[in-house]
Amino acid sequence: MNFLSPTSLFLFGLAVPIVALYILRLRRRREPVSTLMFWEELFRERQTTSLFQRLKHLLSLLLQLLFLALLVLAVARPQFAFLTKSARQLVLIIDRSASMNAVEGSEGRTRLEYAKQSALQTVDGLRFMDEMTVISSHTQPVIHSPFTNHQRSLREAINAIEPTDISTDLEPAFDLASAIAQTKPNPEIVIFSDFQSVSASLLAKLDSKVEQDEDTEESDSEIKHRLVRIGEAKNNVGITQFRVRKSLVNPFDYETLLRVVNASEEEKQFNVELYFKEDLFDVRPYTLAPGESKSEIFSNFTFEGGKLKAVLDIDDALSTDNVAYAALPKRERISVLLVTEENPFLEKALAVDEQLDLNVVTPAVYESTTPLESHTSEDERAYQVVIFDRYSPPTLGDGNYMFIYPPAGSSSLETSGTQLKWDIGVSLETPIITDWERTHPILRYVHLENVQIGEAYQITPPTTAQVLARSFESPVLFVDVAPTRKIVFAAIDILQSDLPLRIAFPVIIANTIQWFQQRTGIQEYYLRTGEVLQQRVEPLTGADSLQDVPESVTITGPGDETWEILIEQNEILFDQTQRAGFYELKRTNESLSEATAPTGERDSPLEAAASAEESNGTLWAVNLADETESHIKTDAAIEDLLEESVLPSGAVLLQYPPWVYLVFIAVGLSVVEWFLYQRRRID
Repeated sequence: MNFLSPTSLFLFGLAVPIVALYILRLRRRREPVSTLMFWEELFRERQTTSLFQRLKHLLSLLLQLLFLALLVLAVARPQFAFLTKSARQLVLIIDRSASMNAVEGSEGRTRLEYAKQSALQTVDGLRFMDEMTVISSHTQPVIHSPFTNHQRSLREAINAIEPTDISTDLEPAFDLASAIAQTKPNPEIVIFSDFQSVSASLLAKLDSKVEQDEDTEESDSEIKHRLVRIGEAKNNVGITQFRVRKSLVNPFDYETLLRVVNASEEEKQFNVELYFKEDLFDVRPYTLAPGESKSEIFSNFTFEGGKLKAVLDIDDALSTDNVAYAALPKRERISVLLVTEENPFLEKALAVDEQLDLNVVTPAVYESTTPLESHTSEDERAYQVVIFDRYSPPTLGDGNYMFIYPPAGSSSLETSGTQLKWDIGVSLETPIITDWERTHPILRYVHLENVQIGEAYQITPPTTAQVLARSFESPVLFVDVAPTRKIVFAAIDILQSDLPLRIAFPVIIANTIQWFQQRTGIQEYYLRTGEVLQQRVEPLTGADSLQDVPESVTITGPGDETWEILIEQNEILFDQTQRAGFYELKRTNESLSEATAPTGERDSPLEAAASAEESNGTLWAVNLADETESHIKTDAAIEDLLEESVLPSGAVLLQYPPWVYLVFIAVGLSVVEWFLYQRRRID
């Protein structure tokens, strides 16, 4: 036996004054009386009980000394070797994945609540020499409390564990617990989970015995595993996929892929409801056999973008996978400037594209509106695409440009301080297109056989250009790409050909616009729960100084929970996507857009689109979308390991350290001494 506070043993010195007080004789005071007759009778009675009084006096002294000894030992806090060796170090792993949100029983409590209740019972069963650490897990473990025997701290750590909608992966938490347990002499890992998904590698680890090294104090000791199953529910239906894509038929429409699985052991009938901005717009009846899944594509969305939600109208154990979310992107407008004297075919081909904001001007208006020396950046970059039909400006800024049969005298352009050169040669005789790059995005889905061309000329493109179409050896269509500029050049007068009468013409125009924008599909703001949200944040339109650039964004998630995230190198990283739902990103200083870009000055479609995006924010959809997680039944592979698992408990008498019992004994002795001696004195 040893003591945690051995210096407290010096308090035994208090026994000296206690003994001295008992030995000390009281000095009697002399008092004259009229007679001794009555006192002699009392003196004879006292002589007959003097021996008993001495024994009682000695017993009181012994009780007082024993009381002092117990208190001193309690203060010194004795430790016993056999108790120290039997101390346990418990590592609690509480599964808080999505399947732990399944409701069990008639009380409507979730599996996580039952798991936390069982964990609290384990805390109540701790002995004074035991220690415990608390870890929660979904796909990544989180340590909520280090090793301690302070039960209040452990209870607070367990109660602080919040549910998540993230998939299950217990192996990282088990590996962390094993690494921690190996540093302890008598470790034990306790896992509270529904065990609906157990990997083969984790199953092998749970089924093995982890032996300590032979040179340790106890070579035959091992890390004990206790698996406490939570939940018995088996029936569930869930949405396992809900994604948005561009329509393969209509370029102006979107399609939504929905997949539903019946993870129950019986047939289920229910409805699938689709909501846009909380308004119901479509209902589909479903009937699924046990284990059956069904995929369906929803199309013909006429919405301009917003919150899209799919809901299963069914009451089952797990409600998390009964709702799925999708952020329907806005139809982005593309501002196009067409400079031409008159070309009805080209104007019609551009006008049919609903994505385009088309503005048509003549070369004279174009030159008179903006001085030639300023045709470099500001006005041209207000348009995302500029098309010059049989016209060539003397200078070009950065941007996207298409030249259609410019005049033969225009052989060079000043572009951002450099000179862009091409050599226009003689006219081609009876040109036909003999070869074209069928895999290039501009000529995709295009056939140019037997196109009748009336006028074309030879062209020598820049050395950096890529030729897309040829008439024998002469290029008739090429592209030139620079870091801040893209150019498409056509050496054909489309008004002197039958190309505008062919299906290939509007396809080429549409492909060119899309190639300028580098948009082969849509940008889908979609994540699975637990994934990191990563988005680039550009400076606000009109920000002229560093003070105008926002330093953070505000993210509003499910339940109106908000976070403020710092912008570092024009990018944000957000990892709190633990619950399924919509996450909206807004700049912190929204008033900046109003101060720097007044409504009356937003003349270009590009600036208007940027302003709308700044005010409305960016919407992300976060879903569980995990078929494995929808199967809430316990994995059959782990059933054998669950049969013998029970909650760890300790002896009732060892829940408190020895000094506590010493104090109780001392108090008991004090009560006995009071009844035997002091109480009679009072009477």
